[in-house]
Amino acid sequence: MPIQRASLKEFSSEFAFLQRVADSLIVIGSSILAAWLRFGSPWLNSAQAASVALALLLAYFAFSELGLYRSWRAGSLAREIGLLWLGWAGSFLVLSGLLFALKIGAEYSRLWVGNWFLLAGVFLAVGRVGLRLGLRWLRKRGYNVRTVCLVGDGEAAERLLDITGSREGLGFRVVAWFGVHDLPPEQELRTSGLLPGLEAYVASTPVDEVWVAVPLRDEEYLRATFKALRHSAANVRYFPDLYGYELLNHAVTEIGGVTMVDLSVSPMEGVNRLLKRLEDLLFGGLFLTLAAPLMLIIAICVRLESRGPALFRQRRIGWSGREFVIYKFRTMRLHDEPIPGRLDQARRDDPRITRFGRLLRRTSLDELPQLINVLQGRMSLVGPRPHAVEHHHLYIDQVPSYAARHKVKPGITGYAQVCGYRGETDTPEKMQRRVEYDMLYIQKWSLALDMKILLLTLVKGFAHKNAY
Repeated sequence: MPIQRASLKEFSSEFAFLQRVADSLIVIGSSILAAWLRFGSPWLNSAQAASVALALLLAYFAFSELGLYRSWRAGSLAREIGLLWLGWAGSFLVLSGLLFALKIGAEYSRLWVGNWFLLAGVFLAVGRVGLRLGLRWLRKRGYNVRTVCLVGDGEAAERLLDITGSREGLGFRVVAWFGVHDLPPEQELRTSGLLPGLEAYVASTPVDEVWVAVPLRDEEYLRATFKALRHSAANVRYFPDLYGYELLNHAVTEIGGVTMVDLSVSPMEGVNRLLKRLEDLLFGGLFLTLAAPLMLIIAICVRLESRGPALFRQRRIGWSGREFVIYKFRTMRLHDEPIPGRLDQARRDDPRITRFGRLLRRTSLDELPQLINVLQGRMSLVGPRPHAVEHHHLYIDQVPSYAARHKVKPGITGYAQVCGYRGETDTPEKMQRRVEYDMLYIQKWSLALDMKILLLTLVKGFAHKNAY
């Protein structure tokens, strides 16, 4: 018998249950496969079976808390997999801690444990990808599709219509469109009209979703829309018309039971902040340990070439606009600024730069002491480069969104730097391009993006034609 359009969505709770069962089977099956690879037998002893059961409970709790059993119809597959791996790694970390605390970790084969962890992580991800692709395949053929009534006009409403038309795999189809000021443009829709006809339509025609794209400035029409929908059982979603505004990470947050729309917020909140700090401590400590002998040699060479301290300290603007002291190896001779209160940036063939200092700048080795700033918590390995206080005051009113770059910690390297925007910023246009890449980094931040930037920094090398 053919699948009816509504049959899949009517059993969304059953899908969530089946997803839990599938995750459980994957975790158990991975432990059995790991045992077969390690011992040549699929049978688990009592201690191993107990650890698998405990891991299942921990994973179930973690996955539920991370929202992995809700509908991800319109969500990012990469984000879903990232949260899945985060939940599984967290569960395994807690399990390992319990085994260590109970002093029974020595009873387990480390190779079996490692294989189990890796196999389960891979198969859990493959399962999610397979489910997502399967559902998209069904939706493109008309199954499991939610009908949408669109209310509003202008760019916001047109974009919503374009999204549903160009991305059939999302499983939404606009069947009706009611304009506020003007009749909707000609579309192949079942129904179109003006706002006064909305109430009669939703009363006579069941739809799954109503998407409202009426600007906040049209309060009268917005109230009329919600009044017309007061008896509708459809999911009502509001799409704020925020085009033209330079916003960061806009989403919805609940604080004290009150729902708020995030307009421009830092991505470094909650678990993201913890993960970012762990990344800095782990890799920052590793890099500092490896670089310590080289840093000692550089410090001696700086002191031998010219008088003055090996380290250069300068006040810069960091997270939340707070000032902090940044450390660099000194690359210039001691001098006074020609104009008090104004910082004269280093230029190509600048006579103030020492011979050894020029080498340090070209290779970016003068930045190594900033690993200390990272461990102090004042900087991150990856983030927008911090600017001197004088430059901050100079550009904050000239470059749009300049202050928004301080919503995250400054970094030793950043998205703008690996994309070629380094060196002197002697014009607002150059600063504007750098800030644009800083905004892209903040908007798209993830641990994967940080790893990509670190890898590009290592692969491309620290040297650059604009580093002088």
